[in-house]
Amino acid sequence: MLVLTALAIVHVGQGTAAVDLRTLWQLLVGAASDRSADEQTAAVVLDSRLPRLAAGLLVGSALGAAGAALQSVSRNMLASPDTLAVNAGAYLAVVSVAAFGITLPALPAGGTAFLGGLLAAGVVLGLSRAGSGPIRLVLAGSALTLALSGLSGMLLILRSQQTTGLFAWGNGSLAQTGMQSIDRLAPLALLAFAGLLLMGRRLDILALGDDGAAVVGVSPRLTRSLAVVLAVVLAAVAVTVAGPVGFVGLCAPAVVRLLGTWVPGLVRHRAFIPASALAGVLVVLGADVLLRAVFGAQAGAEVPTGIVTTCFGALVLVFLAYRSRDLGTDGGSTAFARLRGRRAFVLTVVVSAVGLLGAVVAATLLGDATLLLGDVVNWLAGRSGQFTTYVLDTRVPRVAAALLAGAALAVAGAVVQAVSRNPLAEPGVLGVV
Repeated sequence: MLVLTALAIVHVGQGTAAVDLRTLWQLLVGAASDRSADEQTAAVVLDSRLPRLAAGLLVGSALGAAGAALQSVSRNMLASPDTLAVNAGAYLAVVSVAAFGITLPALPAGGTAFLGGLLAAGVVLGLSRAGSGPIRLVLAGSALTLALSGLSGMLLILRSQQTTGLFAWGNGSLAQTGMQSIDRLAPLALLAFAGLLLMGRRLDILALGDDGAAVVGVSPRLTRSLAVVLAVVLAAVAVTVAGPVGFVGLCAPAVVRLLGTWVPGLVRHRAFIPASALAGVLVVLGADVLLRAVFGAQAGAEVPTGIVTTCFGALVLVFLAYRSRDLGTDGGSTAFARLRGRRAFVLTVVVSAVGLLGAVVAATLLGDATLLLGDVVNWLAGRSGQFTTYVLDTRVPRVAAALLAGAALAVAGAVVQAVSRNPLAEPGVLGVV
């Protein structure tokens, strides 16, 4: 708490306006000599500095608590609010509204992001059957996150004029123009946080395994579903206030778990969840203070805080990789075990081969100019016309590159997942991508 208090004091004293800690102290004790300057200082503090600090407190605590809950119920240390596609759904909703000029007068400010995040999380829960299985929940969320992020990127490229200014929000910005969004969403976050605390004992029992929880009368599916819903609400609140702030929900619980080796009481969820919330606040405020201290106040206004939290989170995870035990799961081997029998293997190979063949044919024939299979045959034989030759000379290498790159990444991902025993691992964890 002392570190948090110190960070908060330094944070309030930073900004583009010429209002330092000394000026703030004079305002508090009423020692300012110029009344107009006193009013101007109060306006800066109340309309910019305090809302930014409050946003950091709310976003950090919400993401830290949500990440702790999701990692507990999924039993995967790589799970985070991003896993449920809340950030990706909120970002796609905001980008879509801006790209197509959609007006939603019935929704309050920030309502579009909140609704998009909840809808994306709802789809993930539906695909995973309400979070009944941790591996299914994580994989469904990761797949949807990739899809929604790809759609957002496509809209940003195709509608660059309409989506100007969304880059900063899409990377997590604490900039606020008042306390309106904080006042509106803080009570909802407090209710969700209180709900997770009340479920602390059930989450402790769930850590024993589904069979052990069922023996003592705790429903694993109901407990997991309720915890996921509450985590979704917290993540949606955070993304509505500041946009997608990366890595906070992932590294904050990981840091607390590391501290749990020296403080045994942190293992219990009624201590683990608040500690993760506190760690999340320290990460967010620390990143914001560091950004403005190193690069200046103007950079703090222009560079999204989420970029710094991502870099900081990466450093934390590298440190944890050296200090902690192997946190991999047996999800990969479990998934492979389901493909039992020769018939299932042959069916999987045949369906995959047919799908691959169809994708290659469609990618070769369809595009700005639609071709026929006969055109491809003539091109291979050197008898095609000038236009067909030009189209296929530019299209076939592109298709071949995509085919080889996809195969290479798939093989690399399979090897990394097998070695790390984690179904969320991919070539990026080796620093290659």
